[in-house]
Amino acid sequence: MKALLRYVKLGVIVAISGIYATPAFADTQFPQELSKMVVPSDGGSLPEGVTFVDENDQEIALNSLKGQVVLVNLWATWCVPCVKEMPELDRLAAEMDGKPFRLLALSQDRGGAAAVTEFFEKNGIENLDVVLDPRGATARKMGARGLPTSFVIDANGVVRGKLEGIALWDAPDVITYFNDLIDQAS
Repeated sequence: MKALLRYVKLGVIVAISGIYATPAFADTQFPQELSKMVVPSDGGSLPEGVTFVDENDQEIALNSLKGQVVLVNLWATWCVPCVKEMPELDRLAAEMDGKPFRLLALSQDRGGAAAVTEFFEKNGIENLDVVLDPRGATARKMGARGLPTSFVIDANGVVRGKLEGIALWDAPDVITYFNDLIDQAS
């Protein structure tokens, strides 16, 4: 009788676990394509002094983009997974053109703007700006552990999520997610 009771208890635990593992109980904060994204434990505050460099070697503060939803993608031309997701990022940038949205594909390449420009031309990347994090300072300040790593920042300058690895950035649900973030700021 004790063995039977033990199996009944185990069955109840498995059934309850199954219920809470269903999509109805899943965290719907992010679309399925961004399911690996995590919410920052520090409340999402943007680290002080985060900057990037444009193709003219001008340093720009990331917090100067407040008022726009920003996707920061840390990548490099030598990073195979990074290269794989570049076309999706390019299509996302094209889809979001004209909206208060900025996609910063911050290259970690030491070859500078010339290396990124050559890569973009060779691979048909037409909608991304040449922006750089040449010494990896932004990557370090934002807590990146590898490439690619992406950060979603809302229009108030709050980091909403961090994703390590690739994603389907041009998926319809992801585009809807970014449009919803833009609408929340309005």
